[in-house]
Amino acid sequence: MLNDREKAVLITYPEQYVIKEAIALANTAGYNVINVITQRYLDRSSYGIGKGKLKDLEEIVKDTEVDKILFDETLRPTQAYNLAKTLKKEVIDRERLILQIFTKHAVTSEAKLQIKLAEQKYELIRAKDKVKLETKGEQPGFFGLGEYEVKVYVNQIKRQIEYLNSKLADIRKQRETQRTQREEKDIPLVSLVGYTGAGKTSIFNLLTGEKLQVSDQIFTTLRTTTRKILNERNVLISDTVGFIRRIPPYMIEAFKSTLEELKFADVILLVVDASEPLSETRNKFSTSLNILHELGVITNDIIVVLNKQDLVSEEKIKEIENQFKSEELEYTIVSAKTNFGSNELLEKIRVKIDEETKEYFIDYQTVALISHHLNWLKESSHVETRKDENGLYIEVTGRKTILRQFENQIKHVR
Repeated sequence: MLNDREKAVLITYPEQYVIKEAIALANTAGYNVINVITQRYLDRSSYGIGKGKLKDLEEIVKDTEVDKILFDETLRPTQAYNLAKTLKKEVIDRERLILQIFTKHAVTSEAKLQIKLAEQKYELIRAKDKVKLETKGEQPGFFGLGEYEVKVYVNQIKRQIEYLNSKLADIRKQRETQRTQREEKDIPLVSLVGYTGAGKTSIFNLLTGEKLQVSDQIFTTLRTTTRKILNERNVLISDTVGFIRRIPPYMIEAFKSTLEELKFADVILLVVDASEPLSETRNKFSTSLNILHELGVITNDIIVVLNKQDLVSEEKIKEIENQFKSEELEYTIVSAKTNFGSNELLEKIRVKIDEETKEYFIDYQTVALISHHLNWLKESSHVETRKDENGLYIEVTGRKTILRQFENQIKHVR
């Protein structure tokens, strides 16, 4: 219940969609935001905020019952210390808040390892700052550790990171084996991605017939299941952790073993909440698309799913359509609540996972090394060949999974 939650003052940027997201983060982490302070710049050297805002914050803490200060930006250790010392309250910055949410939502052993890795990297960044502060002699006694002890602490964190990376590498190998088995059985993979709160789980339920709980909370862990979403065949559906603005690179890296699966999906369904203000839709879409590009996802594999059509006027739908036409991305409009557009979405998925045609050039030296791979390709796809003096041109029409497997095979030979 909300009354049982710790009360917090939130410091964030003045944009409405940023405030809304920051409050959602706080609520998901288990805090009740009783007051919001906004400032355009949250990178002031001593406190993150200016002296005027700090004075306002002191008055709020003095006059109301406050348990925590939530700062919607990354704070350096000295800034967090200065704020905590002045306000006599624990200060939690954006990165730590996200880590708290991840920890709360961790269910699988893999998710727990990923979160531990992110936590250790968070600590390592700050531990290095602690060493610098000790060396400079600044804030003596603040951290309760001498220079030697802090260095020992840093080494302990590095060893823990190395251990966690090795455990996640083992999981990554298992995933590679599972991926190979899936491709050999010719089971396409459709991955749901999108900004947190866009309705990915609702779309998941729509496609699979599942009744997984839909929540307003910010993050969900990776969830996979296999269902016949198309009449003629099985398709593997995966639902990934929701995207969010300003996720630090080390957190994305920690979740690499699950997020990298997106590179191997036959279809990416990028879910967007069409009911939000257009500017907010654009911002969240851009954030999601940038993360996909960072992960190496091919744009041609993406279908933008504009969800919550039941909450949107026809005029606004036209505005949104104009935006996505200019993006030159395939899109469809649906309502997970009313099933509007579900048949069109299924048909677009069907087309995406159907056969495609690609051409490869292989020099004669390599041809001799991959003859058995070529025989396998001819058995599983339609292949036309054309010779020239340097090598073989091969035009292949087949399933994406087959073509990708062949590309991996010739890549290793080369």
